[in-house]
Amino acid sequence: MNDPNSGWAERPENRQYDVQEGEYQPPQPAQRQTQNRAKGLGAIGIAIAAFLAKFKAVLLVLLNLKWFAIGIKLFWFAGSFLASVWFYALFWGWKFGLVFVILIAVHEFGHWFTMRFYGVPSSLPFFIPGMGALVNMTGRPASAFHESLIALAGPLIGGLGSAVCAYVGFTTHESFWLAAAYLGMLINLFNLAPVMPLDGGRIVGSISPRIWVAGLALFIVAIVAFRIFNPLIIILILLSIPQVVAAWRGNLDPHYYGVTLPERIGIAIGYFGLAACLFAGMLATHVTVPGHPIVQ
Repeated sequence: MNDPNSGWAERPENRQYDVQEGEYQPPQPAQRQTQNRAKGLGAIGIAIAAFLAKFKAVLLVLLNLKWFAIGIKLFWFAGSFLASVWFYALFWGWKFGLVFVILIAVHEFGHWFTMRFYGVPSSLPFFIPGMGALVNMTGRPASAFHESLIALAGPLIGGLGSAVCAYVGFTTHESFWLAAAYLGMLINLFNLAPVMPLDGGRIVGSISPRIWVAGLALFIVAIVAFRIFNPLIIILILLSIPQVVAAWRGNLDPHYYGVTLPERIGIAIGYFGLAACLFAGMLATHVTVPGHPIVQ
């Protein structure tokens, strides 16, 4: 029996309830707080799970190293492209810088697409301000014939890009486009010089590697006669010497350079024909403008 004076019976929170079967007992305050916390954590967990399920594909793509590598390649391509445009724009204005670098890109993509066609691993073009651009061929073509076609594609597509500039120039009568076409054809013709590692050296390698010897000699005579003393020219000469020595001694892979006679004839026709077309294009687009011909 409870003592009426103790106050125990008067405290509602201390009263005992006899719960009959089927009768509802209200939860205590501590119990309700625990249930609310559990429900809140459960809702957060469900939201996180739904987010991960929805964006799982995106997360997998971002974490995929292959896509990361592609992003890096695109970054270097775009960054070097813009750096080259900026460099040439410092001297001749943004219009010339943009058009000139685009012509270089057209030339390099001619190589790149032909490499991809023959299954040769290669990088995207990388531009070097003041020195042009290059495509890193990380694999080797099946034969010197395929290598010559890859090398020929650059000046061929680059020459077509220059021809587009010439068409715009003749149509609009703007000297800028004629000057751009002239410069583009000059660069592509220079690349046809039969000296390794220029495109011309790779092309004539399928005709006869011994042409490298005569090509290097004529190249040195030309730069002395025209007084073209450029560090890039010196680098080209130094890079060509090992191949010239190997060709002179006959220390080349006979299987790789085993090109058939019809293939040699076809490459020779394409090589000299393209050189003649580029030279004719230079004569047709040569203009004389007071001041600097590029920025007029």
